[in-house]
Amino acid sequence: MSILALSGVPQSLIESLQRTCAATPIEVQYKRFPDGEQYLRILAKPVPPVTVVQSIYPDQDRKLVELYLALEALNGLDVHEVNLVITYMAYARQDKRFLEGEPISVKALYMPLKLYKIKKILTLDIHSIKIPEILGLNIRNVLPHAYLVEKAEINIDFVLSPDKGAIHRAQVLAEKKKVAFDYLEKYRDRTTGEITVTPRELNVKGMNVAIVDDIISTGGTIAKATQILRKLEANKVYAIVTHALISEKTIETLSNVGLDMLITSNSIRHPEKLPPWIRVIDVGELLCKELNEMI
Repeated sequence: MSILALSGVPQSLIESLQRTCAATPIEVQYKRFPDGEQYLRILAKPVPPVTVVQSIYPDQDRKLVELYLALEALNGLDVHEVNLVITYMAYARQDKRFLEGEPISVKALYMPLKLYKIKKILTLDIHSIKIPEILGLNIRNVLPHAYLVEKAEINIDFVLSPDKGAIHRAQVLAEKKKVAFDYLEKYRDRTTGEITVTPRELNVKGMNVAIVDDIISTGGTIAKATQILRKLEANKVYAIVTHALISEKTIETLSNVGLDMLITSNSIRHPEKLPPWIRVIDVGELLCKELNEMI
C-alpha cells in the first residue's frame, strides 16, 4: 500500500499509519502562488493501491482544494486504485435545509468526489449517518469511541449522548461495554445558534459517565451536560469526543464545570500545549485495521 498523506493530517497520525500499515509514503511538492492559489505535484508515480488521507481542518477551504488537486494528480498519473480516508469531514453538519435559502453544504463540497474513480471512502465519525446516502458514495464510517476508552484505560458505568440525534454513538459504545445508555434533550436555535439542554430522569449517582459525541468546538454542549451530571451526583464525568476543535474558549468553558477528562483522537491537529485533563489518543492502528478490511 502507498499512502499519500496531505497537509491536514497530524504528523503523529501520518507516522502511525505508515508504521502500522507498513505503507510506502508518497512524496508531494507544495507551493503557493503569489495570488494565493495552491500548487501540488506528486513527484513519482506511486505503486497502487494508493490511500489518500486528509483532514479537512483547520483552514477547511484550503484543505478541500488540496484534496481535489491530489485526486486529479493521481488521475493524471493513471493511478485508479485509489482509496480515500477523511479523518475529519468539514461542512458535514449541514445535511439538510434547516432554513429556506440554505445550501446543503455536504452536497456542495463532496459531490465532486464522484468525478474520481475512488474505490472506497473511509471516514472517522462522520457527523450524520445519512451522508453516504445523500452523496451516493461508498463510505465506510468508523466510530472510535470504544477504542478511545480502551486506550485511555478508564472504566465507565453509563454512556450519555448530548442529544437524541447522536444516540447511535452512545448505543455502540454502551453495547461494547455492556452498560446502559441514554440521551439528553438538546435544542439549537437555528438563527442565533443558542443551545438549550434539558435534563432527563437519569439514575447515574455514583457512576462513571461517558458523554459521547463527534465534535466539540466551543464546549458549550459538553459543559451543560457535565453540569447536569454533577447535579445528579455522578462520580466521574468523561467526554469521549472524536474531533476536538480545541480553542482557549473551549478549555476555559470546560475547566469551569468539573469535567474529569476530555478524551479525543488525533484526527486533526491540536495545540502543542494542552491541560493534563485533555488526552489525545492516536487512532492510526484503528484506521489501518479498517483500511486492510476495505482493500
